[in-house]
Amino acid sequence: MAAGHVIVVIVVALLGGGILNAAALTDTAARQPFGWKRNLAVVAATPFRGVAGLLGLDRAHSTLTRAAAQATQPRPELPVVQTPTPVTDEPTPAPSAASEQATGAPSEKPTGPRTPSRRDPLRVWVGGDSLSSEFGPALADRLARTGRAGAEVEYRFSTGLSRPDYFNWPARLRAVVKEQDPEVFVVMFGANDGQNIAVDDTVLPFGSEEWMQEYAARVDAVMNTMTRNGATLLWVGQPIMRAPDFDQKMQLLTGIYRARSRGRSDVRYLDSRDLFSADGAFSPYLEDDDGQSVLMRQQDGVHFTRAGGERLTDVVFAEIAGRFEIAPDDG
Repeated sequence: MAAGHVIVVIVVALLGGGILNAAALTDTAARQPFGWKRNLAVVAATPFRGVAGLLGLDRAHSTLTRAAAQATQPRPELPVVQTPTPVTDEPTPAPSAASEQATGAPSEKPTGPRTPSRRDPLRVWVGGDSLSSEFGPALADRLARTGRAGAEVEYRFSTGLSRPDYFNWPARLRAVVKEQDPEVFVVMFGANDGQNIAVDDTVLPFGSEEWMQEYAARVDAVMNTMTRNGATLLWVGQPIMRAPDFDQKMQLLTGIYRARSRGRSDVRYLDSRDLFSADGAFSPYLEDDDGQSVLMRQQDGVHFTRAGGERLTDVVFAEIAGRFEIAPDDG
């Protein structure tokens, strides 16, 4: 084959691969930090998404990807109760925190928690970023075993409250309140929020005074949304992280969550930092209730192992059980 033909074949193959993988390319570009590199990546990836959508290849690729993932996925140790939610092809426009607070104002809270039963189980929704991927299913399983509570689990990798242009959690939570009306929300946010925030045409540097005010307003807004029908919100803080600079960012964020929860009867902040530290330091191995050293964190120094998810579940389940008088394996 002539050299010119080889080059043509290579170019066609690269273009074909880009079209087939257009969704991943555009999603990766969209979640990059704000700046010229992100703008260039989005511009470069957008034509591939358009061609794939026009030819219907995006749907075929998504179907094949799901089938491959299901074929190679190991059998889960715990049943996962999860509500899949389609992500729109185009990024959702970012709302202002002020408008979110206006639409998410809480309504009058009922006089007190009810006692769930088998005929009328407690409705719980667990969600947030990827740190919910081990913890959420473990909590759902623990609740289901009581016979008097059930949980829907929804977690989104690479998401948070900083980038509603990539995935709009405030809009999604409004839909959850409207469609499912949970009585208890359990959320974890923050692992992807240690970055700049864009407000209109202004980029606010992470940790600046303006950034702190905007992020706190977003936290207030989603808290109001989740509790507007009288639900109880359990906001779980981020655990200690292995990388010191990343851990400092998480401490700043958890400080905001703790502060915005303070004084609210419908929101309870649950700290997880001490739960996953050994003498105040990060350790992937921690002692369980039997005094055995167990791997609690994954190799990235961020996410939980299954045992770590169970460790956090113990604390959150105890909070729910105490409020609503349910117990493990309750007959």
